[in-house]
Amino acid sequence: MTIPATVTPLTGIMRDRLKLIRTDPQLIAPLDASGLVFKWCVTEANYDLEPKIVKAQFGDGYAQRRPAGINTQACMWALTMKNLDAATTGDVVTFLSARNGVEIFNWTPPRQIVETPVVQNVICPSWNLAYGQMIADGSLLYNLSFRFEQVFL
Repeated sequence: MTIPATVTPLTGIMRDRLKLIRTDPQLIAPLDASGLVFKWCVTEANYDLEPKIVKAQFGDGYAQRRPAGINTQACMWALTMKNLDAATTGDVVTFLSARNGVEIFNWTPPRQIVETPVVQNVICPSWNLAYGQMIADGSLLYNLSFRFEQVFL
């Protein structure tokens, strides 16, 4: 298989780091929220970022803008986990339900191949469970989609 020039192949160290992140997220960074960690891998992740600003609009079309506070760039993540078994689905939904959309927990955004990955404090205000495919042995697969909003302490 030919790897495009724009893609950096994973080294052995990077692979080991990814295995650590997937299996024991508490090893990747100190906890600073509630001590709770969202430890499951997501299938798809997208984030929106809209800096918060204060804008003064003047009559002649001129406008002045400035940041609105000190933490003006909070990420809002749209996440998906596809083809989950019933046990994993139950674990994730139980974790999110227990937080009730208000309790802060730690989450490490995906695809960070750096020495010290960034850990975000987030809440999950909403999630959606969808029934997926039925596999040959008769068990169902599930799809979860949810939203994480970054919060600042």
